[in-house]
Amino acid sequence: MTRLLWIDATAGASGDMILGALVDLGASLPAIRRALAGLPLKGVRLARTKTVRGAVSATRVEVKVAGARRDDHHVHDHHGAGHGRGWKEIRKVIASGGLPPAVRDRALVVFRRLIEAEARAHGMEPDAVHLHEAGAADAIADVVGVCVALAALRVDRVVVSPVTTGSGTVRCAHGLYPVPGPATSHLLVGVPLTGAAADGERLTPTGAALLTSLASGYGGPPAMTLEAVGHGAGKHDFPDRPNVVRVLLGEAPAEAARPDAREVVVVEFTVDDATPQALAYAAERLFETGAREVFTAPVQMKKGRLGHLVTFLTDDDRFEAVTRVALAETTTLGLRFRREGRIELDRAVERVATPYGPIRVKAGTLGRDELHAWPEYDDCARAARRHGVSLSAVQQAALAARRRRGGRAR
Repeated sequence: MTRLLWIDATAGASGDMILGALVDLGASLPAIRRALAGLPLKGVRLARTKTVRGAVSATRVEVKVAGARRDDHHVHDHHGAGHGRGWKEIRKVIASGGLPPAVRDRALVVFRRLIEAEARAHGMEPDAVHLHEAGAADAIADVVGVCVALAALRVDRVVVSPVTTGSGTVRCAHGLYPVPGPATSHLLVGVPLTGAAADGERLTPTGAALLTSLASGYGGPPAMTLEAVGHGAGKHDFPDRPNVVRVLLGEAPAEAARPDAREVVVVEFTVDDATPQALAYAAERLFETGAREVFTAPVQMKKGRLGHLVTFLTDDDRFEAVTRVALAETTTLGLRFRREGRIELDRAVERVATPYGPIRVKAGTLGRDELHAWPEYDDCARAARRHGVSLSAVQQAALAARRRRGGRAR
C-alpha cells in the first residue's frame, strides 16, 4: 500500500498553514519541537492553538522567534525576521541539525528551489541571493517542521490541488510587488492555478516552494481509502472563503498510486585530471546513492586541455546526497544543475524460461500499447558465457519465449 497526502491549496497556502494542517492531521508536535531544537537557531519555539476560520475548525501553529520583528504587511508566513540568509547559511543551519537524511534533504530541496526562483526573478546568481523573509529563522522552522511531519506520517506521495495565489499587491523587503510576487511566479511555472481574483496575498513564497517541491502531481483528491483529515489556519480571516489549508491522508494499492514523472534534475561538471578508474568508481557511487543515469563525454577545456564532461540525472529528494558524492569522489570544484521535463514509459519486468535458463525481459508501455521489449543484458551475458553461445542467441531465445507466452509484460 502507498500512503497518499492530498493538499487542498484552493484557499492559498503558507509554511505555517501547511505545518498546522499536518499537526491537525496527527503529526506529533513534540517530535517536531525536538527536531527543531537540534538546529542552530536561537529563540525559536512553536505555539499551537485551535481556532476557527470561516466556520471551519483548524489548528494554527505559529513559529515564534525571540527578538524577531514581524511585518504586518505580510500575511501567513511571509514576514521579516531581522536579517536575510543566503543559500550557504541556510544549508549550514539545516545540515548541522542532526536531522534524518530524508528530512534534511527534503528541506534543502525546498530552500534550493526558493533560492533558484529568487535568482531568476532578480537576474542574480544563486549564491548572491539572500532571502529577506523566507530565509528567516521562522521560515526555516516552518519548512523543517513540515518535512519532519511528512516523515512521521509516513507519506509516500503528495498530490496538490490547483493553487490560489490571490491578487493585489504585497510589500516585501524590496518594495511593493504585485501578487503573486516575482519569485512565487517562477515557482508556479507548470502548476495549475485558480482563484486569482481572491483579494490579497494568499500564497507566500515559502508556501509555493513547499507545494511545488513536495508535489508529485496536481489535481483533485486521488483515489484512496481516507484515513484522516486536517486543517491548518492562516493568520487572517478573509470574507470570501475559509483561510485554511486542508489535507487528506489515505492509502491506495501501490500500483494504483504510481506517481507520474514530471521533472528530473540534470547535474554536470567537467574534470581534466581524472583517471578512467576514478571516473568509473565515481559513476558506481553515484548510481548507488540515487542517480538515475550517469554518462561522460570528451570535451576540450581551457588552455586546450582534454577532459571529461560528467552528466548525471537525479530526483529532487536525492539531489543533496548524490551531489555530495560527486564532489567527494572527483576533483571538481563545482557543479551546474538544471531541471528538465521528463516523459517515461511504464515499465514492467517479466521472467521467461529459455534453453539457457531464466531471463528477465523489460517492457515499456504507453497506456495499453507496448512499445518496446528487450532482454536484460546481465542475464543474457551470464547465460551466454555459461553455455558457450553468442549473446545474440540468448537474446533471441528470450524474445521467442516471451512471444510464445503472449508477448505482454506481467
